[in-house]
Amino acid sequence: MTSTVTTTESTEPPGPPTSPRTADRQQSHLLRRLHFFAGVVCAPLILVAAVTGLLYAFAPTVEQVTNHSMLTATAPDGTDGTDGTVRLPVSELVSTAQEEHPDLALSGVRIGGDGETTRVLFNDPDLPESTVQAVFLDPWTGEVKGDTTQYGSSASLPLRQWIAEGHRTAWLGEPGRLYSETAASWLGVLAVGGVVMWWQRQRKSRVAASRLRNMLRTGGRGRTRTMRLHGATGTLVVAGMVFLTVTGLTWSSVAGGTIGELREKLSWGTPSVEATLPGAQPVAPSGGGAHAGHGGHEGHGGHAMPAGVRVSGLNSGSVDRVVATAEAELRAPVTITPPAVEGQAWTASEDRVAYRLSNDAVAIDWATGRVTDRLDFADWPLAAKATGWLIQLHMGTLFGLPNQLVLGLLAAAIIAMVCWGYMMWWKRRPAGGFAGPPRRVRWSRPTAGTLVLVIALVSYGVVAPLFGITCLAFVLGSALWDAARRRAGAPLSTPPR
Repeated sequence: MTSTVTTTESTEPPGPPTSPRTADRQQSHLLRRLHFFAGVVCAPLILVAAVTGLLYAFAPTVEQVTNHSMLTATAPDGTDGTDGTVRLPVSELVSTAQEEHPDLALSGVRIGGDGETTRVLFNDPDLPESTVQAVFLDPWTGEVKGDTTQYGSSASLPLRQWIAEGHRTAWLGEPGRLYSETAASWLGVLAVGGVVMWWQRQRKSRVAASRLRNMLRTGGRGRTRTMRLHGATGTLVVAGMVFLTVTGLTWSSVAGGTIGELREKLSWGTPSVEATLPGAQPVAPSGGGAHAGHGGHEGHGGHAMPAGVRVSGLNSGSVDRVVATAEAELRAPVTITPPAVEGQAWTASEDRVAYRLSNDAVAIDWATGRVTDRLDFADWPLAAKATGWLIQLHMGTLFGLPNQLVLGLLAAAIIAMVCWGYMMWWKRRPAGGFAGPPRRVRWSRPTAGTLVLVIALVSYGVVAPLFGITCLAFVLGSALWDAARRRAGAPLSTPPR
């Protein structure tokens, strides 16, 4: 992601003092230098995020193929597989799964749709956060078809979880999240700034439609062709790059906290169903603090009941009553979660799957099977709905394979743009050296364009602190570069080649 237009200003005479071009010159120089420094330094981070994102885009489909036998179940001969009476009671499946992990506490049960296995989930304190142990069972025969880990609300299996970890942290653990946040925060800025510069470069065309056509040209030779490929691709995918920035920052380490606080203040948070039974006073069971973190529903990993802790509603009859109500009230696949403490109901929620735009949830009294509370997706705040949809789009799960294909193409475009950017930088280098940044800004009274640019960058830096810190570093680096070049008596800009 290097400078898209950096070589022509030094050879062109300045326009008249009153021309619009002169008024925009200061802002243009600032934008070009910012694009150069940020592109050279941040492009490797963006490249890693794009490569891992390309892998993750198709991970849900790959997961379905590589784990097909574990994820699917076929109804026995003589049944159509749609009549719930021919399936084994879920409580029996839970008992079978508990034989596999007698020392682990039940975390939940995922009841699959037609042709899918049932997953019995267990909390294992030795597993990472939001990760549970999952036993996959044939709902008609009770056969154990798999036993592995499951991660997050998207129910990722190990391969997809590993790829997601690379995309999120570059496999460096929690400190690695700073890499992905820096890449995400700069991706949209570089995209928008690059398109603005590419638009300004087409100044010979005064008609907007003609300018746009010129921006999409890819002909030419040498560096000119490379620059046109870089600019045309950026023009086509700028909206997607901004989308990745916005959605990526929502669950980032630093900016994600700021965004979360803002959503909470504006009452835009994701609501949850009320699990307390009417007239009951929830009391944490003695003997081990069973459910610290019960509120975290990212993968249902916090809803586990450690061995030896007694909470009512975990017997076979309660499980089957809850399942019957959940299947009557909600659409499969659905995950049911046991009570966290004494005096709470089971909760059931529709899973996030392809082409499902809403996820309803209910609380169920395990003693009677009656619904005690209901939360329909239609009642969510609009901002919470939009956040859920956008995150699923980012993960490639909202619209299945078409969603994944679009994300894959977007990731491939970003990878190509990074490569073209470095090619431009390399081709512009002087003999025996590296290409320097575009001409430095000669300060005078700030123009309106400069003020707007600075205000926008500062405001964005408040929301995305890692962007603000690195942006200041680039400004300082630009000043140091100019000072070093002046001391060496070298020109401050590299002539075009």
